[in-house]
Amino acid sequence: MQELNPDTRPASQTVTLIYRPKSAQYPDGHYDVRVNNQTVSVAGEGKSCLFHALARGMKPEASEEEIAVKAGRLRSVEADTLLRHPGQWEPLIKRKNWTEAIRGGDWYIAVGGGKKIIKENKKVLQKEVGKIEFYKNWKKYSTQNPGIGQFINADHQPPVSSILEARRLNQNSKLAEAMLEVATNSSPLDNNLILDVHKYHGCELPTVYVPQEVHREFPSTKSKRFRETLAAAISEDDVVGTFKLTILGSMVRSELNNTKDFNNFQNTKKSETRLATFEDSFQQHSTKMVEQWSSLLKGKGVMTNTHVNTINAWIENKGYKNQNDPHRNQVSNLL
Repeated sequence: MQELNPDTRPASQTVTLIYRPKSAQYPDGHYDVRVNNQTVSVAGEGKSCLFHALARGMKPEASEEEIAVKAGRLRSVEADTLLRHPGQWEPLIKRKNWTEAIRGGDWYIAVGGGKKIIKENKKVLQKEVGKIEFYKNWKKYSTQNPGIGQFINADHQPPVSSILEARRLNQNSKLAEAMLEVATNSSPLDNNLILDVHKYHGCELPTVYVPQEVHREFPSTKSKRFRETLAAAISEDDVVGTFKLTILGSMVRSELNNTKDFNNFQNTKKSETRLATFEDSFQQHSTKMVEQWSSLLKGKGVMTNTHVNTINAWIENKGYKNQNDPHRNQVSNLL
């Protein structure tokens, strides 16, 4: 990374990556990472494995959601660096055959490739924030639109880890099983595919596009206790509670609990714009998220029209802002 973006400051951290040359198993080459003198495998990330390995090495204890966010940010930053200095890198990018001499060189060709990098502005934020898309589609979209991942993240709602933990807590949970059927694209559930849900970070699951800075302040991103509480609701087949908690978990912490020193996004005009755009979209994209899950769970006997109507009424009445709402208070106390 330092060769691509030279800096006179000393590195504050060292990460050891392990490169596996191109082979039948790894047609594009592959990177894993060493953590505490042990090799940690980075599975199923294709040409993004370099960035996932680097992100994991920088923060070994981070959740899968945090690693995905960090990896996307690293990839976008390097793509931006290449595109901002065309005089230095243009010959290398144009003559793709040179990259064969560079280990894993294809990663920046996939991102850069002469495409115009998308820059953050209010218009782009308004266009992107609140989109509901499957995570697999986000991965394609962010690759085809370099720069977008630098300020937009795809937030799994509910988090992948909560769905998997719910299944572990209760093997008989109908809601957990139904969500895993969606995640594995199998019905009845193929248990052999569950491991892939973790490996590929829930590629078949829906996500909501949110500003990156805002995403870093979600309870679902920051709080392990929250993710465990949500997992418990799923495991107990509490459909209404699951989606109320999911929605509350995708709010910024300062909105849910102002007694602690959480980021309130008042530090810059840009931060205020990111938060304002997100909040303007919140009610609408929360409703769309519930409708998406209702469609995905249709026919599985877990989410009824009554459930959907109850949740939608709560969203319409802005129950997530109600200081007396028991689910809101539950999440606030976890922070």
